Amino acid sequence: MNTFRLPTFFLMSVLLVSVLVFSIESNDGIEGTPLPVYPVEVSTAGESGDLWFCIGPTGELDGISERTITLTSFSKADTFGRVTIADDLGNDIEREILIEAGQSLDIKPEQSVSGSKWAAVTIEIPSGEVLVKQKIIGNGLDSEPCVTSTSDSWYFPWSSTLRPGNKASLLFYNPFQAPAVADLHFVGDIGRRETLDSQGVVIPSRSLVVFDITTRIPDSSVVSATVDVRVGQLVVARMQTAEDGNQKGLDLLYGSNRASSRVFLTGYEQGPEGNELISILNPNNELVEVEVSFLGSGGQKLQTRKLELRALQRQVLELETFASPTYGVEVKSFDGEPIAASFVSWAGKSSDVELLDVGLNTQNGVDLAARKWKLLFESSSFESGYLSVFNPNSKTIASIKFSNQESFLSLGIPDQIELDGLESISFPIADSAIKTLDIDSTSPVLVSVVGQNSSGFYLETGVAVSKTSAIPLP
Repeated sequence: MNTFRLPTFFLMSVLLVSVLVFSIESNDGIEGTPLPVYPVEVSTAGESGDLWFCIGPTGELDGISERTITLTSFSKADTFGRVTIADDLGNDIEREILIEAGQSLDIKPEQSVSGSKWAAVTIEIPSGEVLVKQKIIGNGLDSEPCVTSTSDSWYFPWSSTLRPGNKASLLFYNPFQAPAVADLHFVGDIGRRETLDSQGVVIPSRSLVVFDITTRIPDSSVVSATVDVRVGQLVVARMQTAEDGNQKGLDLLYGSNRASSRVFLTGYEQGPEGNELISILNPNNELVEVEVSFLGSGGQKLQTRKLELRALQRQVLELETFASPTYGVEVKSFDGEPIAASFVSWAGKSSDVELLDVGLNTQNGVDLAARKWKLLFESSSFESGYLSVFNPNSKTIASIKFSNQESFLSLGIPDQIELDGLESISFPIADSAIKTLDIDSTSPVLVSVVGQNSSGFYLETGVAVSKTSAIPLP
């Protein structure tokens, strides 16, 4: 059902035009300098509204038991919005929603599109002040905010189709009224690969298209992907399920929509029962020299690695054990050419069955940070973990304040800290009663949370507050 509805089309058109207008402005009003936009941003009171895009499987897909999208208001007034759900069978459904002030609302896509294995959801919030995240439970756990940006370029440095237990799919969502056309490029174990049906892929208006990587690039330990959208703009995500001996997990990852000469990640140490790696993709037609730096407290470099990446190729680093449970990672090219990178973390079974810890998590590098962040903790998906803060500015000290709406902080989190340039710090969180966390910094920082419960673990980035994003100073 693709019925034209003027209010929805009008709102999406206005928001898209706003993005285009802002893209030719700078923070100080100098025309021609792009205003950076973090992939996940939330508007506060008095600003323009937000469009959230959530992609993923439903409970009909093998290995998936539940997918829940949670909308949480931090407004003092009730919030009205609209939800559009498009599935892989061609259904397109809309409905109005109301979120009470300071409350949450859950959406389960399979309840609206029964029988579908995949579903994409657009959530329109004209007044802002609502956080949107989704949780997927199955053979593992994935929890992360939905995205607020569409793009004409997407990068996925890591996925795997290695037999017998790895499956990967690309999910293309076109939330707009006109069709989009995309070209897909892959790098597998034997180099660059393009299948016969990977060029000129058409994604109809207001629809979701699923591209199965497993059958097209089979039995490859690592598959990197680049999506170039020739016509229109899309939201693209990668769904990965994996099982290898005592390791299993699931991971939904939205692509990186900005390759850059300097990108940042948050590393997470799993210890002897797990393993970590970084996959770096060179989307250029020239050889690129890359340096990977692992950064801890005090800006200390825990380790530095230098690599050479041939044109249109990728390279995977298997990481050593670090003393810190979390750490910052900087990946930069020496010649200024844009690159993309992913951090991948596996957790395996403990020798004690009662301490079963399974999971797979992938995080894409970003070239942006923000001065204001919001984090949302859900008691159903968070039992314990770490809060990580990383200052990616080389020479600027960041003064950071922590607060939340309940007026108290979890044990172990200070009210205020200072981070030197390129310093990373983490705090353990064992209090699942905490619901929200606001983070204000004098200079742009990166914020993430490693969470875990009985279903597995996940690494979740924060939501940047609109108009506080910036490119960190080298």
